[in-house]
Amino acid sequence: MKALKREQKIIALLESRGELSVKELSEILDVSLSTLRKQLAAMQQNGLVIRTYGGVMSVNRVPDETFESKLHKNIAEKRRIAERARALVPNGASIALGSGTTVFGLANLLDDMPHATVYTNSMQAADCLARVAGLEVHISGGIVRSQTGTIIGSEVADYFRALKQVDYAFIGCDAIDLKGDVYSDNISVAAAEKTILLCAKHKYILCDPSKIGKTAVAHITNLNVCDGLITCRTSGDSAEVFKYLSKIIYA
Repeated sequence: MKALKREQKIIALLESRGELSVKELSEILDVSLSTLRKQLAAMQQNGLVIRTYGGVMSVNRVPDETFESKLHKNIAEKRRIAERARALVPNGASIALGSGTTVFGLANLLDDMPHATVYTNSMQAADCLARVAGLEVHISGGIVRSQTGTIIGSEVADYFRALKQVDYAFIGCDAIDLKGDVYSDNISVAAAEKTILLCAKHKYILCDPSKIGKTAVAHITNLNVCDGLITCRTSGDSAEVFKYLSKIIYA
């Protein structure tokens, strides 16, 4: 296993388990203790992991908010954003869907499509869409984050990189700063969302206004490489600052 792929695997494993001993990790990765210790030291220096006595732990130490908890926040805005995104997708399209509750809202609206092909790293989206007769649904391999149902790890990146170009990609985010940089609260999730965007001809960010003007730990992309930001209007129209970077689509 190459060092970069091993690094992604380490981060994903720690996202799932929180903390592992170096011995356990060496057995899982089938790598020598000396090689692993050197890599973990470099990863700690880069802020990717935290070394402990005889072990290593995730830098994302704040417990994940559950998918169900997020699902009940900003319900009206998320519904409108999902409906606006759905209007962009024609029958027969190929679609890549990231994780998160706003994207899940879009997934729930695809049940009226006579035919489409969907690729996702979201357990919830895949479960929802698998029940729709007209859809061909593909789900990536990887490690499932128990609280959110998001699939992460190098397998996700490999899966989406290997796809022939899909028509549309839709991802959510945790923050967009005033420069148009799009962020996730989680390094592994950001890595997955980044590759989902790269496989698509048309790229869209779904984001409710509460996340605009903020930042988070892991960079995904900038709006200037996306086809549009789908959001809701506010009294100050906070998204207008991005109009020179990308198309602003109001729900």
